[in-house]
Amino acid sequence: MPTSDEKLKGLVQDLYELTNYLHGRGEKSLQLAKRFEENAQKDPGNREFDLSQAKMLDYQHHIWHEIGNLVDKLIKKYEN
Repeated sequence: MPTSDEKLKGLVQDLYELTNYLHGRGEKSLQLAKRFEENAQKDPGNREFDLSQAKMLDYQHHIWHEIGNLVDKLIKKYEN
């Protein structure tokens, strides 16, 4: 049976994995946003759609990082 300290260490490790995932998703959203922005310049017929998608993905980028930063705060609070 794991001790309380072992459980806490396991939880902190899981939080590290979660924060890496969240920040990674943020970066992927940013890269996709940039692609849509580039495509908006190349294809005027889809410009409005591409810019809308870029804006949504950029917003998601910020949200993923914001959540990741909150998880980072939890790690710092409970890490020994």
